[in-house]
Amino acid sequence: MSEALIIMAHGSRSETANDEFRLLVERVAEAGEDYVAVLPCFLELARPSLMEALQQIEHQPVARVRVYPLFFNSGKHVARDIPAQVQEARQRHPHLDIRLLDYFGTAEGLAGLVGRHIEAQRDS
Repeated sequence: MSEALIIMAHGSRSETANDEFRLLVERVAEAGEDYVAVLPCFLELARPSLMEALQQIEHQPVARVRVYPLFFNSGKHVARDIPAQVQEARQRHPHLDIRLLDYFGTAEGLAGLVGRHIEAQRDS
């Protein structure tokens, strides 16, 4: 089954911050080969939105879309806003199997990664 991955960030009024996220998504796309497309989207304050990202894959051979929230905590956005957007996307695109993945903060090994990142800067 052909899949697309949409990685979602909060979005910022700073276009520099949004571009930094877009670059990260490009790197994820380059590192993986399992997806027809890997796209960024933003919950708010920036574009593309989830709906706009879905429009970008409209004419590609995609049957399943995985939405990955790059959020640290299960706050209001993770618990309510993102699932609501995904539900709306499912209604607008019933031909797609849209799956919401666990948010980044649940990733196993995250604490170790943070620790290593801090340690690498110790002598800076």
